[in-house]
Amino acid sequence: MDKIVEKIASIGIPGIMLMVAISMTGLSGAAAITAALALLGPGGMIGGVLTLVFAGAVASAITEYGFDALFRAVIKKMYQKGETKSSIKAKIEKGPWSKKLKVKAIYDLEKL
Repeated sequence: MDKIVEKIASIGIPGIMLMVAISMTGLSGAAAITAALALLGPGGMIGGVLTLVFAGAVASAITEYGFDALFRAVIKKMYQKGETKSSIKAKIEKGPWSKKLKVKAIYDLEKL
């Protein structure tokens, strides 16, 4: 079991996501992996693989820069690409995050 844990840990967040998806399928072997990848993303297995790659990139960026800095940078980039402050604010308010994070994000947005 230690070898398997070592391999999953070396993959990081995508490994955990795949492990959870596999356990949700109720299947075993190659069928479980196929079904799990199809569950993870749009477009079947390929979408699942792309979702894992994207999740790994996001997790890596959060590890390197921190969540707050990355969140602020995304808000700033949305504004630079032409979105209005009011449209960004509406997206923040509708988002699935905590009230504290919403207040912080709106404060950062208003400073732009």
